[in-house]
Amino acid sequence: MKYPEIDESKLQEVMRIIETAASLMEETGLMEEKDWEGDTEAGSELAALQKQLREITGNEKLQITDFNAYWSYTSLETVARNALHQPPKKCGMTDEQLTDLIRRISELDFDVPENALEATTDYFIHVLEVETGLDDVSDYIYCPEEFGLDLHAGLDEITAKILADSIR
Repeated sequence: MKYPEIDESKLQEVMRIIETAASLMEETGLMEEKDWEGDTEAGSELAALQKQLREITGNEKLQITDFNAYWSYTSLETVARNALHQPPKKCGMTDEQLTDLIRRISELDFDVPENALEATTDYFIHVLEVETGLDDVSDYIYCPEEFGLDLHAGLDEITAKILADSIR
């Protein structure tokens, strides 16, 4: 499986855009794009930041509001790396490939620098979502009891459940 590559030269600029937008959303309380209409100055600035983010990443689907309060769950570098990853496309992975991917995600078995591990794991969870059609696929791995499995279910049980529930 090919690891997602990002343009490292864009990382600092993406971090700046996200940090600026997140701070502005926190200061103004403008958490949703529909709220931007009520505050023209802050709304205009957020719209401009979203446009910049989309241009630098090449991803027209990115929403600047997705990065609001990122600090409550991850680091600025991780969200910037995630923004720089291109969305995965479904390629029709086999059950063996999916099984290997689930194992790698659960064991954090990716040969990447430590500062890229979380973003790489997030990317491959997204790959797994695209391939299986399951929006909550990470919950199968980290919270198997939500899907009728034992809290301490083994990887084989979790994998079998994901494959059984997948929509392909």
